[in-house]
Amino acid sequence: AAPSKAPSSFRVTAVTSTIITASWQLPPADSRNGIIIGFKLFYKKRGSAGRATTLTINNRTTLSKDVTELDVYTEYEFEVLAFTSVGDGPRSSPLVVVRTTKDG
Repeated sequence: AAPSKAPSSFRVTAVTSTIITASWQLPPADSRNGIIIGFKLFYKKRGSAGRATTLTINNRTTLSKDVTELDVYTEYEFEVLAFTSVGDGPRSSPLVVVRTTKDG
């Protein structure tokens, strides 16, 4: 089965004016429903229409990801999920919102 819970300890930190680092931990053991084989990180500008960008991480031991080429001093919404060979688990909730820094 797919995981029944999202990854835990989801955090998003602005590193520079165009780079954000997202980090997380595996979902609770009793919710994994098999072997976690990767994660999907979703992000989009806060309040924007349209679909989020999806970054797929095909490695269960990769628990952080740098998101690059973002706009300066802009708010972004982030979610993460874990997946097994069967399918995707639920997205993290609530949305995590972070603003990139100003230049300089």
